Amino acid sequence: MDMRRNLSRSENLYAGEMRTQAVRMCMVRGGVDPDALDAAFTAVLADHPSLRSRLEQDAEGSFLSPLKPDELPRLTVRPDGPDALVQEWNTPLPLGGPLVRAVLLTGADEDTVLLGADHAICDGRSATALLFRIWQYYTEIEAGTHPAGRPVREDWPAAIDDRLAPVTEADVAAYVQARRDRAEGAPVAALPYLAARSGEVAPEQGRTQSRRLRLTAAETAGLLAFARTAEVSVHGLVGAAVLAAVRSGLPAEYAGHRLACVSTVDLRERVEPPLSREVMVPAASWYQDLVDVPAGADLVALGRRLAAGLSAAVDRGDPALELQSLDRLLATPQLLAASVVMTNIGRVTLPPCPPGLEIVDMRGFAVSSKAPSFLQSGPVLASLTTVRDRFRVELPYSTECFTEAQMDAVHDQVRTTLREFADRAPAPAG
Repeated sequence: MDMRRNLSRSENLYAGEMRTQAVRMCMVRGGVDPDALDAAFTAVLADHPSLRSRLEQDAEGSFLSPLKPDELPRLTVRPDGPDALVQEWNTPLPLGGPLVRAVLLTGADEDTVLLGADHAICDGRSATALLFRIWQYYTEIEAGTHPAGRPVREDWPAAIDDRLAPVTEADVAAYVQARRDRAEGAPVAALPYLAARSGEVAPEQGRTQSRRLRLTAAETAGLLAFARTAEVSVHGLVGAAVLAAVRSGLPAEYAGHRLACVSTVDLRERVEPPLSREVMVPAASWYQDLVDVPAGADLVALGRRLAAGLSAAVDRGDPALELQSLDRLLATPQLLAASVVMTNIGRVTLPPCPPGLEIVDMRGFAVSSKAPSFLQSGPVLASLTTVRDRFRVELPYSTECFTEAQMDAVHDQVRTTLREFADRAPAPAG
């Protein structure tokens, strides 16, 4: 195994002072066996050298290097409690230490398994795949079918940057100029950081909270039916709803500003050969759409605009060019302005588990180690997924930036809008 794996240009986005974890959580009934879960976690570490590494820096840049055997992470077990889960997802990975952590919170009727992995070595899809693999190994260990003496994988995975189709200097220059041309015009507004301005103290249980929106199964079916009838994606409808909520929360002096909707784009299926979700590298890019969202905007039309813009950008290969032009884009911060950042994991099937256990729910979002409260405003983050036929949106936020009232207002307006869409679904035939 090489003792050093340099981070790529895009991976370095996650290696600064502000670090981000992809956090995934499973709620389980039936009593999780801590020893079996610890063994499953240890087994999955053997599959990925990046999970057995630390992040370091020197004059040449940031790089991964192997941990010593006695430094490898182990499962943490602690009792559940009113604020235990929030405390755990707010627990940062140790600087210079492991880049992944696993926690079992034991409760009277329900246990919670939390997995946190540094975004320098994963994205949302690979973090989800990792949690699924842990449950597969747990099931095999409980059944006595997990093979003993499995080999430890030593080869580092190549970065997504190195898997993209090559582009010329002229391609990059033309793309960056097109991005600059698109940025011309009215400035971009974002929701003000009222908590930072007021000096309110963040809750003791943690800086990052998440306002969670869940539709019922019937509302989810209605939303999907309406989207099909209106010929617009659910992603577009949700983007329009969140943008409208941001517009409602802006001061009157921002009425002439545009809003920027940034959608993350998975590049795993857009490289040759396609990259499995289980490969532990960050493989997401993004597309920024700049739109006018006046009060009372037609949200279905806006949703179509967002969906069409994203689809066309993906077809053109813009998300790959975004990474390949990263140095130049970073030099002009307004090119990366965002009012809303949306990630869409899609429909998630809960992982299988052994007899006697039932995984009843799953959650996931990104948590930053530090809040950008020194800024005046920032984007609303929205993580979309469907679990057990229920569509949900996680709205994680720093209590050092946004107030609870601000996020309640966003949550309530988006929920009302999505329910109104669901109510407009056509009645079933017959």
